[in-house]
Amino acid sequence: MIQLTTRRRRAARSVARAGIVVSAAMLLVSLGSGPHASAAGANAGSVLVQVPPPDPSAGQPLTSGVQATPFALVPPAGAACKGDSATGGYRVNSYIVPASVDPGTLQWDATGPTPTGTGASLRQPLYGSTGNSPFVNATTAVSTGQLTGLPPFAFAAFGTNGPAVVPAGTYNLGLACTLGVASSTQEDRYWNVQMTFGADANGLTWTVVAGTTTSSSSSSSSSSSSSSPSSSSSSSSSSSTTTTVKATTISSSTTTSSSTTTTAVRSLASAATGSGSNLANTGSSPLPVVLWAILLLVFGRMAIMLGRPVRVLPPHDR
Repeated sequence: MIQLTTRRRRAARSVARAGIVVSAAMLLVSLGSGPHASAAGANAGSVLVQVPPPDPSAGQPLTSGVQATPFALVPPAGAACKGDSATGGYRVNSYIVPASVDPGTLQWDATGPTPTGTGASLRQPLYGSTGNSPFVNATTAVSTGQLTGLPPFAFAAFGTNGPAVVPAGTYNLGLACTLGVASSTQEDRYWNVQMTFGADANGLTWTVVAGTTTSSSSSSSSSSSSSSPSSSSSSSSSSSTTTTVKATTISSSTTTSSSTTTTAVRSLASAATGSGSNLANTGSSPLPVVLWAILLLVFGRMAIMLGRPVRVLPPHDR
């Protein structure tokens, strides 16, 4: 009887040891698997600041504006993420941060760049010129992963607190491709431009920093763009701008609508959905890691218990 029990214990111990090896191997595989972007977002070029349609001068460079002035951010022709949203889980996000912040190091949650902040610690998404909706977590074109359906932007969402939200100074702003949840490897690539902000009686004023845009073909099907951000008068009043440009998208073939509006800056209000078509965040699931870690602990415990010698009690204690 004792011999039979010993054999069973040895067999069970062998199984436990094999389980340890398999669980440990699978745990390492789970930790190292899953889609990841590069360690830091790659600078994929600049975005052009242009007059958005349906303004008659749509596609022309826009060098300055006020808080309510709509503007289009036009990436280089064919600008795309490494994968699309439908099958690769990539998303398109926007940002505005101080010039001292490297856009390649940014991370995003469901509402925009994180950690959220205003003033000297400004980290905000860009907001649409209509509806004050943040442009976050938007989807790419199917298959190609190209940036499509980009809306015209404005800073009207910052309201009367605009100069406090964006203090005078120079800032990076643009568009970025992201993959998965907030992490140091989330950002895939980005397209950037710099603007210098000031203030007037109506709120913010802004000017595109010369030399921060590069020559590229406009992604708008309606016109091609000049590489120079010079010329083009754009310092228009708040009222005249808002009546000229209504809800539209940069791409004339795509119309983006939003059912959600945000009337307050993200740091002062609850999270709002993005202006693009939103899908659930698709990062690597932690479930396999947890599962194999638990199995590793179970098999390890079994191996320890079964490795102990069998204690045989004297006949009178049985």
